[in-house]
Amino acid sequence: MYRTGPPVVMQGEPSTGDNIPSEVDHKVRKVTERFAENLHIIANEPSLALFRIQEHVRKTLPPLLEKKHEVQGVQERVQGSNFDTEYAINAVKSMHGSKIHFQNIQDLLKNAMFMKQQIHYEYQRKLQQKQKPSMYTRLQRTNTMDIPGPSGGDEPQEENPESSDERPRSASLVVKKGEKQ
Repeated sequence: MYRTGPPVVMQGEPSTGDNIPSEVDHKVRKVTERFAENLHIIANEPSLALFRIQEHVRKTLPPLLEKKHEVQGVQERVQGSNFDTEYAINAVKSMHGSKIHFQNIQDLLKNAMFMKQQIHYEYQRKLQQKQKPSMYTRLQRTNTMDIPGPSGGDEPQEENPESSDERPRSASLVVKKGEKQ
């Protein structure tokens, strides 16, 4: 590659003496030094590059791991929310199909309310009957008062605790002694 020896003068070049070979020699040495330096840098570059990579990894790996764990947590929450949403959508879709069942429930509730009203009405009616006896009950009480007792006498039996003053009687229902109906 590099020749050491007397300078070679090319034909066609003007020879100016000692000055030209020393200039060329100097330029050649400078180029070879730079070339050797570049070869040295290229030869040692992988170790320098690996050192820089290792240094970079040491600095950036912990924050990257934190971010990775954070992203995994967010991903789990999003996935859980997605499952919940899908479940809710399926539930709503199935509710559309159960419209008939809800209609049946509504009809049963209406029937139950009607039955409750009927029971309440019957209860109130029975309370009123106990408080205010009907005409037939009053007639029966009146007729039993005028019937002679077991002794066969004409003495009237004792009246019911509910005396005639306490409860109103119809004039046509009252049977007096000695009169025929």
